[in-house]
Amino acid sequence: MGENTIINLIELRENHEGEIVLIKAGRAATQRLNEMGLVPGTKVKLVRKGPLRGPVELEVRNSHLVIGYGLASKIYVKIV
Repeated sequence: MGENTIINLIELRENHEGEIVLIKAGRAATQRLNEMGLVPGTKVKLVRKGPLRGPVELEVRNSHLVIGYGLASKIYVKIV
């Protein structure tokens, strides 16, 4: 996968970075992500994925966030 490839956040490999390009979620989930600073244009680093569809740890603007697998699956990123 090269640059400009758009993938689901959960497909991003650990310790790799992507830029959020699309959020396919309902109003409540989108609002929750917005409140955490996860909006299109934001660069994120996938730090760790939990086993068996467990939580996903992200690094965003020098802060660490943990979100559930279901919420993470609604975020699409461009590999950077």
